[in-house]
Amino acid sequence: MALTLQQAKQQGLIGEANTGYVASVQSEPTAQVKQLVDDTNQKRKLGYQQISQQNNMSIEEVTALGRAKAKQKTLPGYYFQTKTGEWIKK
Repeated sequence: MALTLQQAKQQGLIGEANTGYVASVQSEPTAQVKQLVDDTNQKRKLGYQQISQQNNMSIEEVTALGRAKAKQKTLPGYYFQTKTGEWIKK
């Protein structure tokens, strides 16, 4: 059974990274978690590029907005990464 992003976040395997993307909270994630992180980040990157082009913004500006929005939407009990790289449970 495939693991969804929501399930991985709920289990504390994946969190919102300080880059505007997701990352594994564990130092040695499973292959399934790595694949989920890669797939999710690829989709986010494409979305960020579209927003960047449509709004005449730099990718850095868009990812910064994405990072702030993702942190705000992080549910209680889920992980996000601080500016210094520390994982915090909200």
